[in-house]
Amino acid sequence: MTSILRKIPALSCYLVLFSALSGCDNQTAMDSPDNPRIPENPPAQQSPQKPKTKQTEKYANSSAQSPRNNNEPKSNIRFEQLQQNPKAQYQNHQQANHHTMLETIGGGVALFDYDNDGLIDMLFTGGGQFIENGGLLPSINGHPPVLYRNNGDATFTDVTAHAGLNVQPFYSHGAFTADYDNDGCPDILITGFGGLLLFHNNGDGTFDEVASDLNLNDQAWSVGAAWGDINNDGILELYVAHYIDWSFDNHPFCSGKNTSFLANPNDTNPNDTNRRDTCSPRLFAPLPDQLFQFDDNGRFVDISQQAGIRTTNNKQYGKGLGVLMADLDLDGDIDVYVTNDTEANFFWRNRGDGTFEEVAALTGVGFDNAGNADGSMGMDLGDYNLDGLPDLFVTNFQSEQFALYKNLGNALFQHVSSATGMLSFPSSYVGWGTVFVDADNDGDEDLFVANGHVQRYPVDSSITQLPIALENNNGRFAKVNHSLGPYFTSEHNGRGIATGDLNNDGYVDLAYTHVNQNCSVLINHTDNHNHWITLHLIGTQCNRSAVGSRVTLTTNTGKQVRQIKGGSSFASSNDSRIFFGIPENAEITQLEIHWAGGQTQIINAPAPNQQLTIIQP
Repeated sequence: MTSILRKIPALSCYLVLFSALSGCDNQTAMDSPDNPRIPENPPAQQSPQKPKTKQTEKYANSSAQSPRNNNEPKSNIRFEQLQQNPKAQYQNHQQANHHTMLETIGGGVALFDYDNDGLIDMLFTGGGQFIENGGLLPSINGHPPVLYRNNGDATFTDVTAHAGLNVQPFYSHGAFTADYDNDGCPDILITGFGGLLLFHNNGDGTFDEVASDLNLNDQAWSVGAAWGDINNDGILELYVAHYIDWSFDNHPFCSGKNTSFLANPNDTNPNDTNRRDTCSPRLFAPLPDQLFQFDDNGRFVDISQQAGIRTTNNKQYGKGLGVLMADLDLDGDIDVYVTNDTEANFFWRNRGDGTFEEVAALTGVGFDNAGNADGSMGMDLGDYNLDGLPDLFVTNFQSEQFALYKNLGNALFQHVSSATGMLSFPSSYVGWGTVFVDADNDGDEDLFVANGHVQRYPVDSSITQLPIALENNNGRFAKVNHSLGPYFTSEHNGRGIATGDLNNDGYVDLAYTHVNQNCSVLINHTDNHNHWITLHLIGTQCNRSAVGSRVTLTTNTGKQVRQIKGGSSFASSNDSRIFFGIPENAEITQLEIHWAGGQTQIINAPAPNQQLTIIQP
C-alpha cells in the first residue's frame, strides 16, 4: 500500500474481471475518459432472463409455502432462504449473565466484491465474549469476522483465515466497506467496543490491518460509521458515531420490569422484581462523534472541531448508532445524518466547504411527530414517492413509530409515517437495520426492517420478532410478510440488513444478521416480466467509490433517482452498485449521472437487463 492517497484511481482490481489480478496500483488504458462505458458481462455475470423457475432448482430445500390466514394484501415478491452456507452467527455471550449494554447491540453484514471477480461476497462481524478474572472486573474479548467468497453457483466458501481477517481484539459491531485509498480494491472498517480495525485490501485476496499505522486510534465505543467525501477533493473522509459511556466500572444494577410468568416460563422466581435486566441507555452519558480526514502523508487526522462536528461548547453529543453520508439537500455536497438512541438525531448539513451545521430540529428530522426524541437505530435514504427528492426512513424502539421523513425540498422534511401506512403493524417492534430496495423491479422502492428486542424480560413484546416487509404501492406501504416466504413468518433476534445482487440476475437479494442465531441469506425469486439495469460507477475525478454520486433514470413512464451512499442500514454495508427496476411496459430513454463534485454525464437509451460499468470521463 502506498502511503500517499491518490486522487485518480487505478483500474487493476476491476480488471481481474477479465484477466488475472496484477496488483492494485497498475494503470491501464481503460482508465480513460475515452472509455466512459463498459458493458460488463464476463462469464460470472451472465444474467439469466425470465422465467425464473429453472433458477429455483439451485437452492435446495426452498419452499414457497405461505400462510393464508392473515389480513395482509397479497404480493408477488418472493424470497427464498439459502439453505446451505453461510452459517455465520453473531455471539454476544449473554450466557455469562452480566446483562451488559454491549449485549444489546448485535452486529452487521457487508456485501461487497472483495476480490473483484464480479460476484458479491459477504462479511459478518463476530461479536465478543467476557473473560472472568478471578473476582476482578471481567475482560472483554472479540470474535473475528467471517468472510465468505461467492463461488458463483449459490455456494460460498469461508476464506477468513486465508484473507488475513482471523483477528479481533475487541467486541465488534459494524462492517463498512469503501475504497479509501482509491487503488481499486474495497477495504473494510470494523467498529466495536475498544477500537477500530481497518483492513486494507492488498488486491491478491488478502488484507492487512492498518488502523494504528494510519493513526486511526479511536478507542471510544463505536457502532455506526460511514465513508464520504465532504469537500469533493476525491479523497474519502470517515465519520464515526460513538455510543454511550458504559464500562464494567459503570455498570449499574437494573431490574427486569416484566414479572409475568409467560415472560420467561423457565424462570424459577418469575415474581422477583429484583431480577436483573439490561439497563436503559438513558442512564449513561453520550459520547462525542469523530470525523477523520487523511493528511498529505495518507494518515488520519481528527478534524471534528474544525469541521464543526465538535467544539468546546458543543452540547450536541448523541448516542450514535447509525450514520448515513449522502447529499440530502441536493446541493452537490455530502451531508451527514446520524441516528441517536434516546437523543435527537443529527443532520449535519454541509456548508459547501467541508464544514457543517447541525439542523435536524430545524429541518424536521430530529424528532418524532410529537417533538420527542426516539430510540433510533437504523436508517436508509430513498425516494419512496418518486418526486426526485431523497427521503429518510428511521427505525425506532418499542412503542415508537418508525419514522418516514418526506423531503419537501430546500432541506425541509415532514414526518409522514401515519399517512403512509406505518400504523398497519403494531408498535411492539424494536427496529434495527433497514433498507430501501425495489424488490419486485416495478420502479418504486420497498422497505425491509430487521427487528429484535434488547431486554431479557420485555413488556408487551417478545425478544425474537418478525422482520417487516413493506411493499410500496403509489407511495403507501403495506406489510406483506405472509406472501414473501417462510423467513418473514418466523421470528428472529434481528439486527443488520444489507442488500446486493448475489447472483447477478438483476433482482436484489437480502442478508440478515441475528444475535446468537445463524445469519440468513435470502435470494430474490420474484417472478414477473419487469426489467432492470445495474450500474457500477467508477470515479476518476471524484472518489473512486463514487460516494455522493446521483443517477436519474428516465423512462417513458417517469423518473427514478438513486444515490451512492456511505453508511445507512444498521452496522452494515450494501452492494455499492446502483439498481433500477423498470416496469414491464417502460422503455429507458436516458441515464443522467451527477458525479460527486458536480460533473454531469448523459447516456442515451441504454438497453435494459444488463450491468453497465461507467467510468467517469
